[in-house]
Amino acid sequence: MSSSDVSRRLRAILQQPLQAEAEVELYGAVDEFVLTCVSADNSATLLFSLEDELQAIYNDDIFDHDSSEHITTFLSLLGHLIPVLSSTSIISTWWDLVLRPALRGPKLPRSALAYARDLTLVALEKPDETNPDKQKGFQRRILDLYLLDAFNDGSGEDMLEWAELPAEERERRATWKANLEDVLVSFGLKQPEAFLMQIYYCFIDPTSRLQLLGLLNRYTHDPLFERHAPALASHLLMRSILTSLLVDNSTTVCVFSLNLLTKLLPMLAVSACNELRRLLPRLLAILARMICWKERAVPRGTSDAAVRDEQDDGDSAVSPASVTGTARSLDLKPELEWQRLDYSFSSAAAPPSAQRLFTSIYYLFPCNLIAFLRRPSNYLSEHGVECPYVWGWEEVLDNDEIKTKSEFVLLQHVANPQIIWRDADTELEQPPFFDGYDVPRITSETLMLGALRHSHILGTATATDPHVTREHVAEITNEAAESLALAEQPRRLRLSLQDMLTTSVALKSDLDVDVVDTYPAYPFHLFQPGAPAPGSEHASIISSLESTEHDDVPAGVAQVISALQREILLLRNELSFELWLSRENVKQMAFLYEHRILSRNAETERQSLHNKLREYKARAARLERLLKGEKEQNALTKNMYAEWNGQLQHKLRDLQEQKRAWKEQTASLQLAEAEMRTNFVAQGKLLAEAEMRVFQLETIRKENQHKVDRLRDYERQIEQLTATQKLWDADVQQNKEQMEVMKAMSSKYQKMVLRIDNYEHHLVVMEEQARASRRQIQSLEAKLAFAKMQSQNVRRDSESRKRVEAQAGASQLALDNKKLKEANNDLQEEADDLKAMVEVLRAQVSGRMGLLSDPTRSPITIGSPLLH
Repeated sequence: MSSSDVSRRLRAILQQPLQAEAEVELYGAVDEFVLTCVSADNSATLLFSLEDELQAIYNDDIFDHDSSEHITTFLSLLGHLIPVLSSTSIISTWWDLVLRPALRGPKLPRSALAYARDLTLVALEKPDETNPDKQKGFQRRILDLYLLDAFNDGSGEDMLEWAELPAEERERRATWKANLEDVLVSFGLKQPEAFLMQIYYCFIDPTSRLQLLGLLNRYTHDPLFERHAPALASHLLMRSILTSLLVDNSTTVCVFSLNLLTKLLPMLAVSACNELRRLLPRLLAILARMICWKERAVPRGTSDAAVRDEQDDGDSAVSPASVTGTARSLDLKPELEWQRLDYSFSSAAAPPSAQRLFTSIYYLFPCNLIAFLRRPSNYLSEHGVECPYVWGWEEVLDNDEIKTKSEFVLLQHVANPQIIWRDADTELEQPPFFDGYDVPRITSETLMLGALRHSHILGTATATDPHVTREHVAEITNEAAESLALAEQPRRLRLSLQDMLTTSVALKSDLDVDVVDTYPAYPFHLFQPGAPAPGSEHASIISSLESTEHDDVPAGVAQVISALQREILLLRNELSFELWLSRENVKQMAFLYEHRILSRNAETERQSLHNKLREYKARAARLERLLKGEKEQNALTKNMYAEWNGQLQHKLRDLQEQKRAWKEQTASLQLAEAEMRTNFVAQGKLLAEAEMRVFQLETIRKENQHKVDRLRDYERQIEQLTATQKLWDADVQQNKEQMEVMKAMSSKYQKMVLRIDNYEHHLVVMEEQARASRRQIQSLEAKLAFAKMQSQNVRRDSESRKRVEAQAGASQLALDNKKLKEANNDLQEEADDLKAMVEVLRAQVSGRMGLLSDPTRSPITIGSPLLH
């Protein structure tokens, strides 16, 4: 199958669409072309010509770039060419031309998008030794497109631009971002090292960290990521994430990073426990910072510039502690070379919760966590954790504040039994207690440790605000009581459980759902008493946003948009984490269900064993009765034994008499034995002499063995020489016979030479005769012509007689001429035969093969002595 056939079929389908059979034939032709390219030596040339023809078709007028059918057909054709397409070809030729527009198209079918994503993955993954740098640049380019070209949820400018876009353009951008995210995640699952390295390079830019953390959360959410978790644990990117948690001041970035760490900890505990132990001190330092994080408050009516100035002036609201306790910012070490991210949204933000990270570390390493909480600064210094700030841990961390705030966090958890059996050192040196556990079991048991905060009002309050002190306990309790009283009032909220279930099922299915509320309002009225009616404030904000430009957006509107945007990101991140947590819990539930079935089977087996025990007891009672009967039978047996003993005494006397007879017989046998031993001694001497003789003969044989071997070698050589002599005699006889044959052939050759000379002489004579005959024919023709001329001058009366005579003479001359021609032809043929024979003989004499020579019939061979 050639490239022209494939392009011809494609043109026919594009000109007359909706031909299912033609498409099947096209894809079959493409598969045949792929097989041809694989087996051919000029596969690169064939593929290059096909790509040129496909580019010409794509740029031709017959291809409708707005038709989803045409694009689907073209992408399907490229998808069938994946086995022979190189990554360089896809990057240079098809990415900008076909794949990038296809990934932006929201109306393409799933099969076309699948082919587009597969081709992009081939460009990212398939090795190309001819141009490896181009593939690495393409990997970075895809990530840059995701960061810079796709819609950024964490950017206020992108949000304002998104609000002004029509619905179709929003759908295109959403499709573009989703496809890029799917491609990057699939690439990361197949080549985690390259994927993580590209993210590491982009993580240096602080404006891209929020997007990259969202991508990593999506990447770690995939079930196939668990086997790649060790690669992330030992990667440089993990160090950057931990550094961001230690020094960055953006609460949104910290929340994303904490959720990522919470998902990673169970995976690392299962597959990379040593790496997790190495990261533990830095995780504890991050935990201390999260526990002591202070809320960033931005008053209403404050502009973005004022927020930036406030963030630049002080960092006490977003740092764990400060050197003097004032609002002075903690400076980073110059050698750290880290660009700090101060904020992602210019709005008031609640501090990130450290509950999940605390619970995970408390489950995995409870002894080290308690040792850290006792002496935070000393613990970090002893384990060699370098402080990222210009001051040391003693100045940076406020030990009293960490102890006070972690006390109430610790009260929300169940006591970990590992505290009793281990200490901080053995916990890091000995095998962990969770060795052999899976991720669902670790996740479920971690949640069980924090069960207390879900079962008490104080736990609810501290879960919402982890910075509660002892003075706030009474106030929290009173607020909880007031909230309960409000809940009991008739004005409490009424929610439909059926609507909630219907909405959840519809959103998780693939059905098309129409959203009734175009601009859904955030339900502030649920959390703020006396708030305005739902939708009134946000409707005014949206209307003002639509009537203004980006540069004229009011400060209050920008702050509300920033708050809503941050809330959406956090909710999405929380939803992703809850989905992952639900999936792990479902796995653990399935395991527990199987364990329950096994327990039920064990109970059934225990019941069966109990039944068998009752049977065995009944059998034991029956055996006791049998034993009693056996005892009675034994008494009867004793009486019978007394009688039998008397019989044995009588038999004993008989045996004693037999013994005397046996003694006499033994004496006679001993005499016979002595004679036999004498004979044996004599035979032993004879045997020793025979053995000596055999030894001597054996020695003689060994002495003469080399002579015997030499004689055998001589006999073998004689046989070989005899065979060689026979072969020599046969060769001599054969040479003699060949000499006789060569002599006969030589004499025959001489005869042939004489015959050839004779033939040449006859040929010369016959040529002379032929020339004489031709001259005679010419003279006779001249005479005939002359006779005709004379006959015209004869008188009219004798004309008939002469004409008759002339005709008779002419007929006679014609007969003579015919005979001469036949003789001439015979002579000519004989001369040709003689020439051919002469050429053959000359060729044989000169030792070369002519056109008419037959070596099998030649009497003279190459080895003939006549040729030497």
